[in-house]
Amino acid sequence: MSCVNLSKATNWLHQINLIPTLQVLLLEGASLPRVSPSLPTFNLTSLTMLDLSGYEWNISASMLRWLSNASNLERLDISGCWRVFDAEALSVALGSLHNLRKLVLVETQIAGQFSTILKNVSRMLQYLDLRWNFLLSGEISTILSILPRRLEFLALDSNNIYGRIPEMLGNYTSLRHLSMSYTRITGDIPRTIGKLIHLEYLDLSRNDITGEMPLNIGNLTNLEALYLIETNITGSIPESLGNVISLKYLGLFGNKITGEIPKTLGSLQNMLILDLQGNFLTGQIPTTIGRISNLRYLDISKNHLTGEIPTTIGRIFNLRYLDVSKNHLTGEIPTTIGRISNLWYLDVSENNLIGEIPKTFGRLCNLWMLDLSLNNIIGELADLLDGLSNCPQGAALSSLSIADNNMSGSIPSNLGLLAHLQELDLSSNSLQGNMTEAHFSQLTSLSYLNISFNSLNVILPNDWHPPFHAYEIDMSSCHLGGTFPSWIQSQRYLNSLYLSGVGLSGTIPLWFSNFIPNTRLQCLDLSSNNLSGLIPSTLSPFTDLSNNSFEGSIPKNITITDSAQILVLSNNHINGSFPPFLCNLTSIFFIDLSNNHLSGTFPHCQNSFPHALEYLHLNNNSISGQFPSFLKKCKLLITLDLGENKLSGKIPTWVGYLTSLQILRLSSNSFTGVIPINIGYLASLKVLDLSFNKLFGKIPSSVGHFRAMFQDYTNSNPCHDNNLQCAMAPMGSYRPKDKILITAKGSTYEYIRILSLVTSIDLSHNNLSGEIPNELMMLRDLHFLSLSNNYLTGTIPENIAVLTELFSLDLSMNNLTGTIPSNLSALNFLSHLNLSFNNLSGRIPTGNQFLTFDDPAIYAGNKDLCGWPLPECPSDEAQRGPLHAKDDDDGNGSKLEKVLDYAFIAMGFIIGFWAYWGAMIMKKSIRIALFQMADRIYDWIYVQLAVKFGR
Repeated sequence: MSCVNLSKATNWLHQINLIPTLQVLLLEGASLPRVSPSLPTFNLTSLTMLDLSGYEWNISASMLRWLSNASNLERLDISGCWRVFDAEALSVALGSLHNLRKLVLVETQIAGQFSTILKNVSRMLQYLDLRWNFLLSGEISTILSILPRRLEFLALDSNNIYGRIPEMLGNYTSLRHLSMSYTRITGDIPRTIGKLIHLEYLDLSRNDITGEMPLNIGNLTNLEALYLIETNITGSIPESLGNVISLKYLGLFGNKITGEIPKTLGSLQNMLILDLQGNFLTGQIPTTIGRISNLRYLDISKNHLTGEIPTTIGRIFNLRYLDVSKNHLTGEIPTTIGRISNLWYLDVSENNLIGEIPKTFGRLCNLWMLDLSLNNIIGELADLLDGLSNCPQGAALSSLSIADNNMSGSIPSNLGLLAHLQELDLSSNSLQGNMTEAHFSQLTSLSYLNISFNSLNVILPNDWHPPFHAYEIDMSSCHLGGTFPSWIQSQRYLNSLYLSGVGLSGTIPLWFSNFIPNTRLQCLDLSSNNLSGLIPSTLSPFTDLSNNSFEGSIPKNITITDSAQILVLSNNHINGSFPPFLCNLTSIFFIDLSNNHLSGTFPHCQNSFPHALEYLHLNNNSISGQFPSFLKKCKLLITLDLGENKLSGKIPTWVGYLTSLQILRLSSNSFTGVIPINIGYLASLKVLDLSFNKLFGKIPSSVGHFRAMFQDYTNSNPCHDNNLQCAMAPMGSYRPKDKILITAKGSTYEYIRILSLVTSIDLSHNNLSGEIPNELMMLRDLHFLSLSNNYLTGTIPENIAVLTELFSLDLSMNNLTGTIPSNLSALNFLSHLNLSFNNLSGRIPTGNQFLTFDDPAIYAGNKDLCGWPLPECPSDEAQRGPLHAKDDDDGNGSKLEKVLDYAFIAMGFIIGFWAYWGAMIMKKSIRIALFQMADRIYDWIYVQLAVKFGR
């Protein structure tokens, strides 16, 4: 009576109890009504099998006592009975069922200890399924100790079971099924597991199991399924696993397994699924893998495999799924893969593969996913598309990605015949030629289109109606030309649109402001075009309109959702006051309005703040007023660039509490006052630029607390980088660029790609006084330091040579005194130095890096400095005279010394000469070694001289 609706059978238990000969009662999902409190005398003495799974009402203690009279009961299933609450009553009932052989107690609401329920369980029990009882707990060793040794089936998955697997597990030699996945089991797999020779199924996945796989796992010759998924297994895959000839399913992915894939796996002729992805496997893919003729699924991706893909894989004619991506494989893709006619999934992406796409791939008519991206594949698409377009039943290809390769030539128009194609990614290649309507003619299912970063001409008429409705379109850096394409209107489900650098001109049409909310367009990138006119009145949550010619002010009635995350309008001609809606953008984390003509003051946020803000670029505008107070709430701020504006007032002390700051640039404003002492709280700071302001006072010693400028400092947050990868999942292929301007070596540079590696302090062109704080010398990873055009006094710190990574040092236009520390010459990376217009004195150091500083302007304005490249020091002439006189007086006495010196040199030369040539004459190996050493010495001297005189 399973799955029969008995909801109207109000007296069902009493009626069934009248059948004493009843042996099997199956009431699974029968929608039984509640049992009345008064129960009849138990009469089902012949009952051997009872299934009450899915019973919706409370199984009370009285019902369990009634059930305990079923002395002949062998099989009991009360799974999914969410109202079984009394663990003690259940224990008593189970203790009375002496003939019970199978107990299924899956997904209940029983709370307590497993040991309480199982302490009196029948010694006849062979089958025990206790999965998904989240309120039950217990130690695995305790649970095993009370279970009968004759168990054949034990499932404890998804429970609150903990502890180490005990050695006693080896005593359960009758086990055929053992699964304990998704628990809190720890420790090694005991070696006694090799005694379970009847085991057919073993699953210990997603536990904190450590150690290596036992070598004697090869004893389990009846094992058909082995799952050790996402544990912490280490070591190599035992060679003995090749002895488990019954194995069909092997899942070891997501572990820390090292070593090579054993060649012995080729002996597993019954294998259907082999999943080794996400480990640390090395070496080559064994050729023996081609012997597993029944294999359907092979995934060895996300490892460190090298060498070529073996041609023998083409012998696995039953293979459906093949993934070797994210390794270090080389060579060409084997043509033999084209013989696997049943293959439907092929991923070889993110390797170092070369050569062309095999022509045989055109035969893979059943293939629906092909990913060749991020390799070095060359050639054209013609052979692949010609073959697939001729498939008798049409190609099944649904997803095609050949992105980030070296493909060339044009895209054949028969691409449009792949009627099942849903995802097409040909980005970042060297494809050229035209793409027209014909390329999309039958792509009615296309939802993802990415042809960006090619030299393609996209020629589509204004009245074109695409046959597809895509959710993402990316044509960036192709040539689209003309005005904003009207065919975009037809894309009703468009989520992301990237048309950066495609040559668009004119204005954005009015209909587009309605299109954004109607389609819920999330990502819009129209950067680097020739678009003009006003900013649209509606913007997407992720918007980049930078590097265009937009003008006018940002609309006051602009519609931008409070869930907006990116707003980039830099490098336009936008004017007017700073947008007040900023306060309402509580989710935004990246804003770049730099290089415009914005004016006015910052808004005063009251009840709403952009507290998620991480990157703020407002440099090169005309914004006035004081330091923006709303930033006090922006605790996640990483980059703040307010340079080249008209800001004034003091730098607030609370800026030191923005502890996530890595870049603080306030250059070219009119800030006054002192540099706040608690700026030293910014331990993550890498770039500090306060130049061209009106700051005064001393440089605070707290600048030595910028731990990110220490060599041994590592940032604890890997997301805080210029690639913004962690926060950019919703943006697809788009990444906004965090950038910064740094003045060094007399020029200003924009850093983008290596921004995370740059460290710089620029306090130049202020009114700072006092001495250079010695704490600055703690910043051992500092690359650029400029303190020029201030009123600094004192000497250059003697220990300045500890700044071993320094590229540029500018201390010019100050009142520094004393000598130039000689250890400055030890700064091997120093390529720019300016000490001009101070009060330095003494001799200019010589040697090493100072040989490259041959421009007198470096030292100009220091009247007491002397020595190359300035005029010689007066002491040089004074020392020269007495030395010559002494030479004349001692001339006769030194002649004998010179004769003896030359004699000893000659003798040494003769001995060394014959020792050298004698050895060469006597032994060939020594002769060869000496010549090789001479070559290396010559090469080394040449490189050193070339580097030294090439600077």
